[in-house]
Amino acid sequence: MLKPISILHRICLVTILAWLAVTPARAEPKPERNYSYSDEAAAILEVYRKESDLPALLDDGLAKIKDKKGYDYSMLLQLKAKTLIEKGDYQKSIEPMEQGLLLSDAATPTFLEERISSEVSHFLAQLYFQETSGMKDQARLKESYEKAELYGERWLKNTPNPAAEDMYFYASLLFTRAVQDEKNVDKPRIKLAMDYIDRGLHLSSRPKDNLYILKLACLQQLEMTAASAEIFELLLQRKPESKEYWKQLASSYVQLDQPVRAIVTLERAQAVGLLNTPADNYSLFGIYFNEGQFEQAAELLEKGLKDKTIEPNDEKTWELLASCYQQLNRDFKAIDALKRAALVYPKSGQLEFLIAQAYYNLKKPEEALPHLQMSVRKGGGTKPAQTYIFMAYIAFELKNLDLALEAANKAIALPDGVKEGTRFKKAVEGAIVDREEKLKKM
Repeated sequence: MLKPISILHRICLVTILAWLAVTPARAEPKPERNYSYSDEAAAILEVYRKESDLPALLDDGLAKIKDKKGYDYSMLLQLKAKTLIEKGDYQKSIEPMEQGLLLSDAATPTFLEERISSEVSHFLAQLYFQETSGMKDQARLKESYEKAELYGERWLKNTPNPAAEDMYFYASLLFTRAVQDEKNVDKPRIKLAMDYIDRGLHLSSRPKDNLYILKLACLQQLEMTAASAEIFELLLQRKPESKEYWKQLASSYVQLDQPVRAIVTLERAQAVGLLNTPADNYSLFGIYFNEGQFEQAAELLEKGLKDKTIEPNDEKTWELLASCYQQLNRDFKAIDALKRAALVYPKSGQLEFLIAQAYYNLKKPEEALPHLQMSVRKGGGTKPAQTYIFMAYIAFELKNLDLALEAANKAIALPDGVKEGTRFKKAVEGAIVDREEKLKKM
């Protein structure tokens, strides 16, 4: 959640100290207003100058003011707000500051010049926005956001030349409110936030990154991935050392189904010494593989497995390497990769199964069978029933009917091998009968 809290400390406090000055002349420079403190208020202010801890004094003074809608009361409320702000009690300063502003608005002419009212509105917008942080009461949360927006909008409308950071603050407010409910994101409010962001971006020839980052958050909520990628490209021109920007840009291109750009992005990052961890290299391999760039994928994976610059380095990684070679019609290299993997994972029945499968694809059943036998000794791989049926099939093809029958029976003993194992067993038993009959005739 975007919360420009620091603004509370560096914007408006100086202004507040100015417009809460205790002399009427400084507080109201325009003669047409012609407001001044009563003797009673002046006496309270005189004591104020001499005291350091004033909340109790001000509360007592406010209670003594008879006209609760007049200039004295409004100014003492603002003075109370100032005192609370100086003590760092921002939350308690909201009520007197807002009440004093509303009293000024109701007067004709207003107690405060519009310029000062705008500054007070700005500060109230920030205070209400800050108050939303961690608030659980949904009714209060809604009210705080509404008031923050109300005062923020008033301030901007009456500010002739708002700064870029002013646009950033109000856009942050709009965005944060818009994404309060993740299941019901307020997209119109996000689009409004983007309008203020764009206004802020046009106020400088070199806008600060925070505006771009906020715009990215908006674009991502609106699922405008292509526009997000453009922003990341721009940010990387400024900050090529940012790992996060490179990752986000590559991810954007993957989402846009532009794998070549994703690959180029990761390689650009690696060229400047970034995104070269084992996990990053595996991500790059994955994009190559999914894109069908098996030559590059195999080269990257071979290197990664050799010098441990690929993660995860597990049994499945070796299987993917073999798959790359098979896609390139390099079956013997695929077998070699699987045999190397079997040395690393000597208990794996699945690797032995895949070696057998590769030999069989090369029409070498004699070389496939020993690896199937090794597979079943190691547990049969991920699908033992399939391994037994495959072994039965190859044994049958090699006319080793006794082994074929044994393998078929082993398959039948497994729940997922009953149907196929039974069917194959009948074929084997029929072949055995034929064999016996031929022997009798000899």
